[in-house]
Amino acid sequence: PQLGTLTHVLSHDGRDLASTLQTIRTVGQPLKLDEAIENAFPYSTLDIIEQRGIVHLEMKIPGLFRSLSVREFSDGTLQYLCLLAALLSPRPAPFIVLNEPETSIHPDLIRPMSELIVAAAENSQVLLTTHSRELAKLLSRSDESSIQELEKIDGATCHKGVKKQRESKDYYFLQDEENDD
Repeated sequence: PQLGTLTHVLSHDGRDLASTLQTIRTVGQPLKLDEAIENAFPYSTLDIIEQRGIVHLEMKIPGLFRSLSVREFSDGTLQYLCLLAALLSPRPAPFIVLNEPETSIHPDLIRPMSELIVAAAENSQVLLTTHSRELAKLLSRSDESSIQELEKIDGATCHKGVKKQRESKDYYFLQDEENDD
């Protein structure tokens, strides 16, 4: 539970998640939020409940006799909701960095997450790192995406197809394998 305030941007630690989602429902894109919830959690609803100025989240899930409070959400569900808050912000950031967003996310959520990321990239530049080949494949279908595959070579992260040539005190000199001259 948190004080209900207009919150256009999710804080770095997600402590204002309920307020941020409430802001999206109030002044942002409520239909896109509900659609994203439905795509990820079919037939479930996310309720943002405000009582005496305090806002909290609950989710109604088919087959359960009561709503789940935010304290009962899995880590993956919380992470997905934070991604929704960041990607559906009424004031989208010009540049969004997502570091391995698939971490703790159920594999069934990769596709809906990729669709949200592609949609967010219409208004923001998105830099994303992932270990999920499925997520990279789904994102690569977007005309605007540029996928750069990396690999480790002797402890250095390099573009795939580039090999480490020699090492100085502070720098790695990289050479394209196609031009081994």
